[in-house]
Amino acid sequence: MNTDAPSGAGPRLPLAIVLVVLAALLASAASLGNGFALDDLPMIVDNPRIRSLADPLGFFEGTYWTTPGLRAAAWRPLTLLAFAVQYAIGDGTPLAFHVTSVALNAAVAVAVLAFLRALLPTGAALIGALLFAVHPVHVEAVANVVGQAELWVALFVVAALALYARARRRDALGLPAMLGILLCFALALGFKEHALVLPALLLALELLVLRRSHAPASDGWRRIRALHYALAALAVLWFVTQMEQVGGVNAGSPHAALAGRGMLERSWIMLALVPEFARLFLWPARLYADYAPQLVPVLPTPSGTHVWGALGVAGWATALIATWRRWPVVALGLVWLPISLALVANVLVPTGILLAERTLLLPSVGVVLSVAAAGAALWPRLGTLPPGVPRVTLVATLGLVVLGASHSAQRSLAWKDNLTLVTTLVTDAPQSSRAQFWLADELIQQQELAAGEVALRRAMALWPEYPNVPLALAATYQSTGHCDAALPLFERVIVLDPTNASAHFGYAGCLLNLGRFTDARMESLRGAAKARSATAFRIVLYAADSALAATDSVRGNNFWLRRQAQQAGRTPGPGA
Repeated sequence: MNTDAPSGAGPRLPLAIVLVVLAALLASAASLGNGFALDDLPMIVDNPRIRSLADPLGFFEGTYWTTPGLRAAAWRPLTLLAFAVQYAIGDGTPLAFHVTSVALNAAVAVAVLAFLRALLPTGAALIGALLFAVHPVHVEAVANVVGQAELWVALFVVAALALYARARRRDALGLPAMLGILLCFALALGFKEHALVLPALLLALELLVLRRSHAPASDGWRRIRALHYALAALAVLWFVTQMEQVGGVNAGSPHAALAGRGMLERSWIMLALVPEFARLFLWPARLYADYAPQLVPVLPTPSGTHVWGALGVAGWATALIATWRRWPVVALGLVWLPISLALVANVLVPTGILLAERTLLLPSVGVVLSVAAAGAALWPRLGTLPPGVPRVTLVATLGLVVLGASHSAQRSLAWKDNLTLVTTLVTDAPQSSRAQFWLADELIQQQELAAGEVALRRAMALWPEYPNVPLALAATYQSTGHCDAALPLFERVIVLDPTNASAHFGYAGCLLNLGRFTDARMESLRGAAKARSATAFRIVLYAADSALAATDSVRGNNFWLRRQAQQAGRTPGPGA
C-alpha cells in the first residue's frame, strides 16, 4: 500500500465532511427524544454538584462518583463541568444533554475522517469514517448521557493523532503542533482516565507508518522525543492528582465477578469474552445494556469456551504478522485494538465492568482504520476481476452504512428511560442477572413488591455470587417489616462481601428490631470498624445500649451506663 500519498481519488473534503456528519446524525438523532436512564440518574438527576456553575474550580476537587455507598471512584473534572454547563443551558432537561451527545458524535466522526485522510486516499478514508459514524456499538455512548466522557476522549485523542500525522507528513512537528497535541491530551485526561493510551497510539503510528515513509532528520527525532517526554510528564501529573483526589491509583471497586481475582484468572475470564468483542466490532446485530453473568461466561480456569477466544487472538496475531511490513496502516489498526482496550480489558487492572459497549468507541477507530486501509490496498486489484465487481463491492459497502445507521437509530430508542431500557434488556437477555436485578428495582419503586421479589429471586439464582441482589431483597424485606426474612439475606451478603457496610448496618438494624439487643450491639461495633463513617452504627449502638440498660442486662462498656457514671464522677463496674 502506498502510504506516502494519502490524498488520492475521492470526493472533495467539504463533501466528505457533509456526508460523514449526515451519516452520524442519521444514526444518532433518534436519541434526541430520550430522557435519562441507568447511570444518568445518579450522575445527572440526583447529583447536586452539577446544578450550579458558581464555583467551576470546585469540579476539580473530589471524585466523579459521589453517590452515598458507591465505592467506585474516579477523577473526571471536565466531565462534571460539561454536565454542569449543559444542566444550566437546559435547566436540567434531557434535551440539552442529548443535543450535546449527538453533536459530539458527529464531531468524533469528522475527526476520524481527518485522521484517516492523513494516512489513506480520500475515498478509503470516507468509507472508513462513514462506517465509524454509523457503527451500532456506539449507541450506548451517544444515547446514554454519561457516555459523553467516551465521546470527549475519542474526540481529543483522534484529533491529536490527526494533528501529529499531518504535521509529520509536512515535516512540521514544531511547537504549535506539539502544544496542540499536549492540549488535546490534557483535555482528554480531564474527561476520562483511558485517555492515557494516547502516547502509546502516537508511538505505534510513528513506528509502524510514519517512520517508513517520512523518516525524520536528527532534529525531528529530538522533537518527537521532546513531545513524548512532555506527554509522560503530563501523565505523571495526572496520576499524582488522581491519587490525591480518589485516594489511590484506582480506588474503585472491580466488577463482582472479578473481585479478589489475580491477573491470571482475569486473563482467562477475558479470553473467553474475545468472541464477544469480535462480534461487537464486526457484526453488532445484538446489543445489550449490560454484559453480566449469565449473558456472558465468567470462566477463570481453562475450558472449551476458551478455544474460541484463543482462535480469535491467534487470528489477530496472524493478521498482524501478515500486514506488518506490506500493509502498515492495516497493522496500525490491528495494534490499535490492544492499546485502546488495555485499561478496560481487566487484565492489567480490574474495572467495574466485564464488557461495556460504550468503552468500545475508541477501539472501534482501529477496526475501521484496518478495514479502510485493507480496502484501499485491494481496490486496484478489483479491476482485474469481471466487470461490475467494483461497483457491486461499493454498493454493498454503502448498503452496510445504511444498515448500520438504521440499526443504530432503532437501538437508540431503547435508552429512552430506565423502564424502557430495563424491559428491553430483560426481553433481549432474560439470562442476564443484572437485567432481572434492574427490573426488580423498577418494580419495587412502583410499589409492585411481589413482582419485584420474584425478579430478585430470579437474579439471585442466575448469579449467586453477586452480593447486591440479596442486599436489595433484604432491604426490601426490612422496609416492609419482615426482618425475620431479611436476616439470612444480610448474612449471605456479609459472607460474599465482608466489607459491605450497608449489609452490616441493615443486619444490625434488623437485630435491634427483633429485640436481639446484644447481637445488634456487637454487629454495630463490627460494622463501625469497616465503614467510612461510623455515625449510623453509633445510633444503632446507642439504641441497643439503651434497651440493654432498660432490661438491666448491661456490661461495663454500655454507653448509657458509662455516661451516667461519668456524670456521677465514678467509673462503672464490670457489669450488672
